[in-house]
Amino acid sequence: MGTTDSPPASDVDAAAPTAVRAAAPSGLPEWAPIYDYGVIGNQRTAALVSRHGSIDWACFPRFDSPSVFGRLLDRSQGGYHRVRPKSPYTSHQQYVAGTNVLTTLFELRRGLVLGVTDFMPLGPFAATSDGEPRIVRRLVARGGPIEVELTADPRFDYGRTTPDWQLAGEVGIARAGADRLSMVAPWPWERMGASVVARGTVEPGTAFFTQIRWGDPPGTDPSAASLLAVTDAYWRGWVATEETPFRRIAARWHPWVERSELLLKLLSYSNSGVFVAAPTTSLPEWTGGARNWDYRYVWIRDAAFTAQVFLLLGHVQEARSYVGWALDRVEALGPTEEVGSVYAVDGARPPPEEDLSHLEGYEGSRPVRVGNAAASQRQLDVYGEILDSALLLERADPAFVRSRWNAIERLAQRTVELWRSPDSGIWEVRGPPAHYVHSKMMCWVALDRAVQLAESFGKTEPIDRWRRAADEIRASILARGYDERRGAFVQAFDRPVLDASALRIPLTGFLSPTDPRVLRTIALIERDLGTGAFVRRYNGDDGLEGPEGAFLLCSFWLIEALAKCGQTDEALVRWRSLLDAAGPLLLFSEEIDPSTHRPLGNYPQAFTHIGVLRAALALGLVGSDR
Repeated sequence: MGTTDSPPASDVDAAAPTAVRAAAPSGLPEWAPIYDYGVIGNQRTAALVSRHGSIDWACFPRFDSPSVFGRLLDRSQGGYHRVRPKSPYTSHQQYVAGTNVLTTLFELRRGLVLGVTDFMPLGPFAATSDGEPRIVRRLVARGGPIEVELTADPRFDYGRTTPDWQLAGEVGIARAGADRLSMVAPWPWERMGASVVARGTVEPGTAFFTQIRWGDPPGTDPSAASLLAVTDAYWRGWVATEETPFRRIAARWHPWVERSELLLKLLSYSNSGVFVAAPTTSLPEWTGGARNWDYRYVWIRDAAFTAQVFLLLGHVQEARSYVGWALDRVEALGPTEEVGSVYAVDGARPPPEEDLSHLEGYEGSRPVRVGNAAASQRQLDVYGEILDSALLLERADPAFVRSRWNAIERLAQRTVELWRSPDSGIWEVRGPPAHYVHSKMMCWVALDRAVQLAESFGKTEPIDRWRRAADEIRASILARGYDERRGAFVQAFDRPVLDASALRIPLTGFLSPTDPRVLRTIALIERDLGTGAFVRRYNGDDGLEGPEGAFLLCSFWLIEALAKCGQTDEALVRWRSLLDAAGPLLLFSEEIDPSTHRPLGNYPQAFTHIGVLRAALALGLVGSDR
């Protein structure tokens, strides 16, 4: 549906992004590089949009639903929705400042530019009456008329189903059983094999819209132009202001801080207030390898880290929603049940892990997995993550945390009962359970934070019991988790393997940042797990075949630890190198190939952007001008 709205100059004249990769020649490559994608979302689901105007990943109606557009994982069967000029072009992407509204700029020749602005509506009046998600794409020309082609080729159920089409002029409805996807174009749709195509001319001075909606076709009220204005205002109204203490402290790195903040909010699920780990599944941790996992779920640990940085940014409501959600999971447990490590966005257990053998995988990396078997693992660190978040929230909202005391007490008591047990650890190792040092340390954190909360609330009865258990955990870690011969904390009791999770020892307050054992551990991790600014998670067998890249969260942990230890110069050198490794939209994947800087793993990754924010704060607090 075209309109006569005059587009603001920002649609096609927006300032160049902070970090821009040189534009590539026209033509979609065989596989689009991961950093060639931007992400949009509505806090229920998300979509990845390539620099070539193609939506190659979208799951409807929520993050963990089957994909409708999945060309990211299969070039022929995955499905996509593409908008692009018919003439050769160069292109790049940028976000509208302070928002998750994405603009792709196609330059055909000097002065002739097509701007495609993509967003998923949010804010007052933005949702449809039944809340079904939609994607809106705005097309604006500058410098002359531009011939444009729209192609829609949805494939339902992870590419297993090619839908039937019902076409009526500008409206196309793709149906498969009870599922349907409606698309409205500025021009009539035509059949082209299994897909449909709409072609027309975008005239300067007129904004044209195409929409994709799960369910029935979108109505005309509110208009697509109104949805854009409301969505833009929503994001700008939510993001932390420059006066926020965190923003002032980390002002030198504003572009990275703001983009990380906005990305983490985009990964939230508004119905419950929790956060998914990433919007994608099965992007490989090494190209061609089998370390391909589904991250479209809620990890208690990852979500806790997100809630904690949101509190630091002043977003109390988001942290309150997470802590309440997590403690609700605790209160729902039976007498012998344990807190799960992974949940679906609605609080249920994720589906069983399944290999989608019909999909070729990104660059041939198989298997493609949905579901995640980590949900069945014991991961004891989650007890500490929840209580650490509760203590941080208590400083901002003591009444809310006090009202959840029964769940807090139950969580602490389960920690006392379980801390001696082996588990699968923070890295979800798919081998026999072990006594992982990080897990034991987080059990200590759980009881340390529970004691502080009890003292704050005047609950004296459990304090001595929890303190005794915390002291026993500490003594056990220092006796069996520190290798005197190597001079470092190790991965697990009686297992002298280095593990980057030991970098969290000074970050949690378990030991002082200047403790000699901490300093020696940091030095060995730098030497043995580091390659330049990048840090691997660990050395040694983990029960899986094939290599993986350096883990970006660990790389940012090292910066945070160095800053806290007073090694500011080295921290800043590493920081600058890691920022240079971001994509052109300042988004990060989970891992990276240290030798080529090629992004690896699911994208964009919440873990990494949490690391960006924490490292920026740590460096800002040391006050270096360099």
